[in-house]
Amino acid sequence: MKAPIIMQGAGKDNGTEHRDSAAEMAAAVIRERSAAARLVSASEITLLLEEHPEPDTNISGEGVTELLTRLVFDNKDLHALSGAGVQWYYSSRSMTEAYAKVLLQTLEGPVGLVAKTVRHNSRIYQRPIPLEIFEKTPFNLACRQVFDCLTTMAATEGYEDIATTETSISGIYLYSTTYLETEHAIMLAEWFDVGQSENP
Repeated sequence: MKAPIIMQGAGKDNGTEHRDSAAEMAAAVIRERSAAARLVSASEITLLLEEHPEPDTNISGEGVTELLTRLVFDNKDLHALSGAGVQWYYSSRSMTEAYAKVLLQTLEGPVGLVAKTVRHNSRIYQRPIPLEIFEKTPFNLACRQVFDCLTTMAATEGYEDIATTETSISGIYLYSTTYLETEHAIMLAEWFDVGQSENP
């Protein structure tokens, strides 16, 4: 077990002890949430520290912002992300940056989540993605929600590049016309949905 950060005596004043104890508690919360596949917000950490019954972890206001900044700087596994108007934290001990960003996008709303994921796969991996991927972890959207997103994007400026294609066995794939040519996307979708299984 890792030795606690707090050191009694040894010339530390009460303010330093309070900050170390609060930092230890904040780090533990971030790591616990990451292990449970969740991000934790700065406001949630602030609330936990303010409500904690132990006096040596009572820290609030600007002190928490300062504490979290130092915590990320001092611990290689702790990271901050900004999104949905809030600062979020995760630990790379149990969560990758890519996964954390997907979780963050789910907090920003399903339309942005679907569009960003489709564009990312078309741009980075040069591939369309099956609609059903959004029904799985970490997206956890219902099929109806994904179709609602596509309807919203079709009627909203800025999403003109998000397109769909249907395979010969009725699989629906999404891609961005900004990064993938339509004919290429159709060919890839057919291969992923049909060709791969027929040619193992």
